[in-house]
Amino acid sequence: MPRPAEPPAGGGEQPGRLVDEPLDCLIDEPPDCPVDERFDCLILGAGVAGLAAALECQRSGLRPLLLEAAGSAGGRARSYRDRLMGEELDNGPHLLLGAYHQTLALLETIGTRHLLHPVDRTEFAFFSPERGHYRFRAPDWPAPLHLLGGLVAFPPLTWKERLAALAIAPALLVDPHRWETLSVTHWLQKWRQPQALFDHFWGPLCLAALNEPPASANAALFATVLRRAFFGDRRHSQPLIATVPFSRLLAEPAAARITRLGGRILTAHRVRSLRLNGARVEAVETDCGSWAGKARPIIAALPPRALSELLPDWAEETGFGRLATAAIVSIHLTYPRPARIPGGMIGLPFGTGQWLFDRQFGNPTPLPEARISAVISGAYREIHLPRETLVATVRKEIARAIPALAEVAPQATRVIKERRATFATWPETTHLRPGPRTPWENLFLAGDFTATGLPATLEGAVISGQLAARAVFGLLSSRKKAV
Repeated sequence: MPRPAEPPAGGGEQPGRLVDEPLDCLIDEPPDCPVDERFDCLILGAGVAGLAAALECQRSGLRPLLLEAAGSAGGRARSYRDRLMGEELDNGPHLLLGAYHQTLALLETIGTRHLLHPVDRTEFAFFSPERGHYRFRAPDWPAPLHLLGGLVAFPPLTWKERLAALAIAPALLVDPHRWETLSVTHWLQKWRQPQALFDHFWGPLCLAALNEPPASANAALFATVLRRAFFGDRRHSQPLIATVPFSRLLAEPAAARITRLGGRILTAHRVRSLRLNGARVEAVETDCGSWAGKARPIIAALPPRALSELLPDWAEETGFGRLATAAIVSIHLTYPRPARIPGGMIGLPFGTGQWLFDRQFGNPTPLPEARISAVISGAYREIHLPRETLVATVRKEIARAIPALAEVAPQATRVIKERRATFATWPETTHLRPGPRTPWENLFLAGDFTATGLPATLEGAVISGQLAARAVFGLLSSRKKAV
């Protein structure tokens, strides 16, 4: 699922510092800086893209230094200790798929791949007040036949609608870029997808994958996601849910590996400006002073808004500064009575809370209580609603979907609003997404908003960091050849 977050609503704590060290090489003037002798590359931002860039740099023998504005690494995919809830909470629920090849490889590298719990086969559970509980269950057939088999057997459809649903197959054989000008709604109508399938399956998947309602979501990106998930190995469409908070799954072990291999992460170091000199970035100005780069490579793994503030003219010229943003709202509830969600998650196609997650899924010794989280993607309206309204609405939806909790009041609730959770995946915006290279030879970009061909997902963030690191290695290689 799509993934800078604002502080947790209701007074939640901010994540603790991952690294608490002084930056002994920061100076007020840019002559020689000791860090130049110890680090080969500066990375601005220690979110998923920045961490992936650092790990990829180290694969090539480079030593990265990361400067992070927040108190801990991880960006939007981090967790924090919440005193009210009595547990470590993610900013919001994250769902991975078997098609996240680079993300899974990264987790394998840092030793946490085993902390992902697979949902049985390719299976998505749903609930609606009219139909009750039902599932999309793909048979164990080779891809993409398993998708077609799942559509033909999908309970909300009549037999006539099931046959009509098969028309999606040729649409996914076409180059997805062909659909850049279409919304997902228009694209599905073009391929005569039944309204029941749109409401019960394609719509919920679109919101989850693109953080955008189908009427305004980019059909090219949605088709790309479907191709990656359902055209290839059938395991690529298998959902994977983390069994630990996300900082423990990714940020903390990645940071530990980076440090162990000679890199360094410095938190609470917000970048204020870049000192440009012709075709190079000469220095990076932070809250704590200046980092003099001496033309060393710099990867800016920053959100588009922060990057636009550093390079306003170029942001306007290229267009990425015009990328709109989309919100995500997460509502976490804890009930004093145990209740579980089979498979760890359930979709509510007609609900405000579009997906419910069991925060104890995969825990072999769950506590005698229910820990349920609801996520609202594309939350353009809900981001403005009061916390009390959101909690009351989601409580009613949970009561219908999980009868064991119908007469039970939650003992603790937390609402987390991310106003700029992702870039808005609207049609005809792909050309606004920059690649890793910039007009400054030693400055490179990473981030899930860059030109990865994917929406703002963990996989897109990881790929962007790897692409930026490889561009850095290419620069250094060309310099060596020129000597």
